[in-house]
Amino acid sequence: MFRTLTHIALATALLGATAIADGRKPGSVLIYPVHRSGPEYFTVLCVTNTNTAPMTPTSLGGSTNLHFEYFNVVPNPDNPFLPLDCVVFDRVEYLTPADTLCVLTACHNATAGGGQEGWVKVTAQAPQVFDTDWCFDFLIGSEVVVNAYGAMYSVNADPIATIPNPVCLYEAQSGSGLLVDSYVAALNSSLALATNIPGNPYAIRHLLFSVWNDNETALSATLAFRCWFDQPLAAISPLFTEQFLRSVTNDPEELDINCDGIGDLETGWIKIDTTDVTLPGGAIGGGMMVQAFPILNIVVNGTTVARPIVQNRDFEVLSGIISSIEATNGARNLWITVTPQVLPPLP
Repeated sequence: MFRTLTHIALATALLGATAIADGRKPGSVLIYPVHRSGPEYFTVLCVTNTNTAPMTPTSLGGSTNLHFEYFNVVPNPDNPFLPLDCVVFDRVEYLTPADTLCVLTACHNATAGGGQEGWVKVTAQAPQVFDTDWCFDFLIGSEVVVNAYGAMYSVNADPIATIPNPVCLYEAQSGSGLLVDSYVAALNSSLALATNIPGNPYAIRHLLFSVWNDNETALSATLAFRCWFDQPLAAISPLFTEQFLRSVTNDPEELDINCDGIGDLETGWIKIDTTDVTLPGGAIGGGMMVQAFPILNIVVNGTTVARPIVQNRDFEVLSGIISSIEATNGARNLWITVTPQVLPPLP
C-alpha cells in the first residue's frame, strides 16, 4: 500500500500542470499539444483575452478574432507515429475585451465516427479584415483532457508572442529542442508531440532522443513522426522501461521511496532534437508563407493605432506534453521550439 501511495504522490509531483512554467506570458498564437474526443475521451479547451481596453461606439477596443485550426490525424494501424493524413478543420470566433471562451472540442471541431485526436493552433486575427493574423500578445489558454474512467489532466497552452518592430514576426522560443526534465519509468508515462512543417503537411520530422539515467549513463533512440502522436514512452524505445534501465549502470540509491537507502525506481531525463525533415519521397521540406500587408490601422478609444500584421503566418512548430493519465491525473508541458522566418534587411 505504501508503495502504491508513493507512486501516486510521485506522479502528482512530477506530472502536475505547471501554471507559470518557463516565465509564461500572453501571446498572439496558442499551441495546444493534444485534443481528443470520442467514446473514450473529451477535451475542454479555453482561451482568454487579457486585453481590457473597453469597446466604445466607434471602437472595438481590445477585441480580437480567434482562428482555430484543429489538426486531426487519420490513424495508421501499422504505425501510430506516421498517421495516414493530417486534416485541418478551422473556424473563427470573436472575443470582446476581457472575454474567455471555453469549448468542448467534440462540438467545436469537425465530427467523425469514433472521435478525433491531434493538436490545436489558435491565432489572433484582426476583427476588421478577413483572415489576417496580427500582433496581439494578449492571449492565454489551457485545456482539460478527461478519459472515460474520470481520470484527467490539465495543461497550459504554449504561447507564441510577436516581435512588433520593424515588422511583426512570431518570436523564437528559448531552447533549441524539447526537454523532459525528469521521468519515472515505472509510471509508464506517455509522450504527445505536435509538429508543423510549413507548406508540407506530409513532411516527416526525424528526432534524436538523448537520454540520461539516474547515474548519468548516456542512452539514445531515434524516431520519425508526422503531424502528431500520443504514445507510451515504451512504444518509442525499450530504453524508457523500468526493466531496461535496471539492466544498465544506475545509481543504487535512487529513487528511494522506502527511506532505507536502497533505490526502488529508475529515473532519467530526455533531450529531444530534430535531426532532419523529409517528405515521404525523401525531399527536404519547403519554405515559409508570407503575409503581404505590413500595417493595419485600427481605432482604439477614438485614436487610430497602427498595429503590425504578422509576416510569417506559417511557421515551424514542435510542441509536446508528457502525461500519465492511466496512472494518475497529471501532465506537464515541455519546451517548445519555433523557427520564425528570417526577412531580408530593410532598405
